[in-house]
Amino acid sequence: MSAPDPEADAVSTDAGFPTPTIGALRIPALLQTPNDAVTSWGGRNRTWTMVSTLWLSLTPGRSLEISDPGLPPRRRDRASAIARDHPLATRGARLMVPYEPPWTIVDVSRRAPARGFMILALQRET
Repeated sequence: MSAPDPEADAVSTDAGFPTPTIGALRIPALLQTPNDAVTSWGGRNRTWTMVSTLWLSLTPGRSLEISDPGLPPRRRDRASAIARDHPLATRGARLMVPYEPPWTIVDVSRRAPARGFMILALQRET
C-alpha cells in the first residue's frame, strides 16, 4: 500500500465556479513574473517584476502541514481564484494579495464558465 500523495488532491480548476461577474471580483492582487539572472560569481538571482493588477474572487482550499526530516514544519495552503483573463498569468508567476504571503500560480485554466475569465489554482507555503 502506498502513502497518500498530497499533490493528488489539488484544487480543481474547472468545477465549482458560478458564472463570474465583474462585481464579484473584489480582491486586488499584484501579478508578478520572475526574472532569473546569473550573478558574476556563478550563482542565481531571482527578482520579481510587477506586471499588472488582477481583481480576484478567491476561494480558500485545503491546508496541509508539510514536514521534512531536520526541518521545521511548514503549512501549505491551496486556493482557487477566478479573474479576468491576462496573457501573463502563467504557471510560476505569483500574486501578491495585500497583507498576505504571496500565492504561486500552479495552474491556469482558460475554460472558465464565461468568456474572458480564467481560473487559477494557487498555492503558498508559510
